[in-house]
This record gives sequence, structure tokens and C-alpha cells, in this order.
Amino acid sequence: MVAGKGIERLEKAGINVTVGVLEDECREHHKRFFTVQDKKRLYIILKWAETKDGFVAPLTKDEQKPVWISNQYSQQLVHKWRSEEHAILVGTNTVIADNPKLNVRSWSGQNPIRIVLDRTLRLSNNLSVFDGSVKTIFITEKQECQFERSRELIFESINFSKNIASQICEVLMKHQIQSVIIEGGSKTLQTFIDENLWDEARVFVGETELKEGIKAPKFNKVIKEEINIKTDVLKIYTND
Repeated sequence: MVAGKGIERLEKAGINVTVGVLEDECREHHKRFFTVQDKKRLYIILKWAETKDGFVAPLTKDEQKPVWISNQYSQQLVHKWRSEEHAILVGTNTVIADNPKLNVRSWSGQNPIRIVLDRTLRLSNNLSVFDGSVKTIFITEKQECQFERSRELIFESINFSKNIASQICEVLMKHQIQSVIIEGGSKTLQTFIDENLWDEARVFVGETELKEGIKAPKFNKVIKEEINIKTDVLKIYTND
């Protein structure tokens, strides 16, 4: 390994070296690696879908009338994003409400490691996140666990009274996870925003309105890019 001295060695060998060529493009392509190297933490992407009037979900769920905020094209794009990241993270309420598989079904690629926040270990083991199909890390405040641990089901303890996002990052780095896409819910997303621990936010705005519901996360950032996806608008923010 050259240990950061590759240019020096090439020049000593009489080879003319030009540096800085397409530097911005290279840093963008390797942004996960550089975040780990420079910030000593993993690369963090926030993702959610909100209605035109700023809600991420209704106050109560109707099993007969599920609410889809984003369209099928946006949903497929999310599966592509999942295939590009090392892990996916959700909170307890998201798992209870949706029983998500958190895998890549509408795209080709590897399923991300699942990270589930379950402070009091109240999730039932008949939910999809316990199916053992993908490595899943449960983050809890409990020191002892009633569930059987395995190679695919891992339980880690943190202190939920302060700096939750920072502690989660430490746990994920311990497991050598270099990037994560956080898909909710709103409280979990806001936790990372409030601790300023995020690099990108990808926000779908659908055409539906709820009038009332669970409010979308809030932050003060300028939109970097805006893309129309049929009836949805994808807004991309960066935490520069």
C-alpha cells in the first residue's frame, strides 16, 4: 500500500503527474469513502415522502385505504437507492405501521443491512424484520434481550436519553457500515437533523393532501436539485 504517498513515488520514478483532474466529480463518486475518512463517520442519507401540505402520514391508519404519497416510479427509485447503500434504518413506529421488508424488490442489487430502532424491544418477532433473510441490527436501551440472537439478528444497546444519532453512528461504524439511508419515521429523521448528522436529504413531494397528519421533518437548507418524476417532485438537499 502507498499510504498516501503514491504521487511522491511516481514523481521520484520520473513520471509526470497532474493532480486535481475532475476532482469534484471524483469526490462526488467517492463521497461515502471520503466522509468516513474526513468526518470519521458513515455517510448519511435522509429520505421521506410528504404530501403537498407537508405531512408524511395520516394520524390514524386505515387498513382498507392505505395512503401512498409517492407514485410507483418514485417507489422504484427508492429501491435503487437501497441497493446503493450499506444499510437502511427505520424507527419502531414505522415497523409497527407498515411491517416493511426493507429490501430491494423493485430493482436488482444486494439488500442493505437493516437497522431497527426499538428502544424497549416492543416489536413482535413475527414481523418481517425478524425473518432472518438479511442481517438486521436492533438498537435498544435494554441490556438484556428476550429474543434469540443469531448471526443475522444482532442487538446493540445505547442510551436513548441523549445524543441518540451520535450513538447510532458509533454502533454502525463498529459494524463497519459506511453508508445508511434513513427512511423514517418523522421523529427518527428529525433526531438526525437536530444533531446535524446527515449529508443528503431526498424528499419526495406527492400531489395528495391530508389536511392533518404527522408532520414532515423540518430543516433550513436550500434545495440543491429538483426533479419531476411524473406526479411527484423530488427535492434533493445537501448538508454543506
